[in-house]
Formats: sequence, C-alpha cells, structure tokens
Amino acid sequence: MGSPGSAVANAARDVSGPGQIPGYRRLDGPVPLFHAPRLAEEAREVRGHLRRGSDALASILGVEAPELSALLVADEDWDGAPSDNEHPYPPGLPYFTRSVDPPALVLPEELSPVFRPRTGSLLPLTIWHELAHAFLLDGEVVRTPVWLGELVPQAASAAVARRVGLPLEEHLGLVDQDPGFTVRGFAGPAGAEEQMKFLQNLLLLFGAAALGEFGEGFLGRIFRALWDERDVVGEARAEELLAGALGPEGREWLRSRPEF
Repeated sequence: MGSPGSAVANAARDVSGPGQIPGYRRLDGPVPLFHAPRLAEEAREVRGHLRRGSDALASILGVEAPELSALLVADEDWDGAPSDNEHPYPPGLPYFTRSVDPPALVLPEELSPVFRPRTGSLLPLTIWHELAHAFLLDGEVVRTPVWLGELVPQAASAAVARRVGLPLEEHLGLVDQDPGFTVRGFAGPAGAEEQMKFLQNLLLLFGAAALGEFGEGFLGRIFRALWDERDVVGEARAEELLAGALGPEGREWLRSRPEF
C-alpha cells in the first residue's frame, strides 16, 4: 500500500460498487472509501482515519479486520445512501449498515451540530466509533442494554486515540462532566442533543477512565464475551460481563464510579 502522500495511494477512480452511489469515486485502502468527486480532499483525510483505526483495532482485539467499505456522502446525496431502514438517517449522523455487501460505514460530509465538543479529535473519534461497531458486528451479537452496546465502541475509539497519539485529554477536558444522568440511567425517547451527551460524551469519558484503570486488554475480553453470549443480555448480565472483562477489581471499580 502506498504512503498517504504517494500517487498510488491517492489514485481515485469512478467506481459504483454494490450499494454505492453512482458517480462516486473510490480510494483504495484497508477500508475502500467511496466519495463524492467534490469531496476528494476530505476523503483523503477520512481514509487516513480509517486506515489508522482499522490497523489499531485489529491489533488491540487480536483479530483480522472485517471486510468493509465506507462512503463519504455529500449532503445532496444523503437520502440515496444505503441504509438498513426504509427512511434515510438524519443528516449529519454517521452509521454502520449491513444492507450492502460488504457492509459499509456511511459518513456525512459534515457531522451534525449535535456532536460536541467541536475539536480536531471529534471526526476521527466518531469514525473509530463506527468502525468498532463494524468489528463487533462481524460476529454474532445478541441484544444488550444500550449503554453496553455503545460503551464498547466508545472505549475502543478512545483506545485507538491513545495508540495513534490523538490529543484525547484535550477533547475530554471540554466534555460536560455532569450531563444529568448516569450510564445506566439514560433512557429514551430523547432528543438528539441528549443522545449525543450520552453516546459521545458520558460513555467516552467512562470508556477512557476504564482504559486508564485497566488498560486496553479488557476490550478484547468484552468483545469475545459478547460474541460468546447466546441469550439476550439484561442489565444484571451486562454488568457481570463488563466487570468480568475488566478483571478481579472490575465490579468494585464500577460501583465506585458516579457515572455508572
């Protein structure tokens, strides 16, 4: 694979793969990226985040990266992006879909204003979050409480940030430390702003704290624990799985955390 500045790596061609948007161009890489022609510069940045995230997650988890693609979708094309749902996702909200083969990360031209804080770390963290979902869903995963299903990719995105030297602490320092609910106390329905406080902020803080206390090894253990589950995971079982992945002091640590 060519380096980020090489002619080989930066070559783009018109390709409409399965489920892709006609006229979009392809950038090769560990996660092939399809993009609107006018978003070529943005696509090169996104490809770098995808490459770093895919390499780091495969190493952290000790698994092969799943076969994936990604789309960087222009605002005017958003309603035509592949989706698991009949209706388009809200503009500006990235997502992972298995409605195409291979599955795809669908990334907006610009993140919705509900994503905060607006730092240079926001875009890569968001991409790595969706990439972690793709890694997790490469195996069979039963239904879990929302907090656990979103904590795992948020902790994984924080782990990638630590691996590649992203200034994570600077980003976390701007996060609201008290959104008014706990990890397990958040319940829908809720507006987009409240959901982002939960998904992008509280769970990111919590995941980063777990990494600081226990190291990134717990991520591989929680991924495998979720892959091994065969029944729907309730609240008590979710806490048990997370505590077990953290290690012998996991349960005591969880109970000591005010956000939990």
